Amino acid sequence: MVGGALLLIALLPSSAQAADGRFPYIRFDTGTFDELDNPPNGLCLPLTGGAAHAGNDTDATAFVYADTGCRQLLAIVGVGGTWDETGPPPLPARSVGFGSG
Repeated sequence: MVGGALLLIALLPSSAQAADGRFPYIRFDTGTFDELDNPPNGLCLPLTGGAAHAGNDTDATAFVYADTGCRQLLAIVGVGGTWDETGPPPLPARSVGFGSG
């Protein structure tokens, strides 16, 4: 799976353009709402507190990861899509990257 995740990272655009929109998520640690606004494309972004649920309200594909370094791909979430952690055991998302893939 690591090779596939590295391939996906390589496919993310290298420009610093932002994905237009929001990436709202429910924090795994507290159950409260948090979000990323206009997140930059092509970067690995931490999800503070981890995410138990997320929605992709941006104009770019979101790549959701189980680790903070964007290496363990959990899901690819298209524009307008959602993601929920699955378990047992619970496996929250710890980071996300955006791009056209």
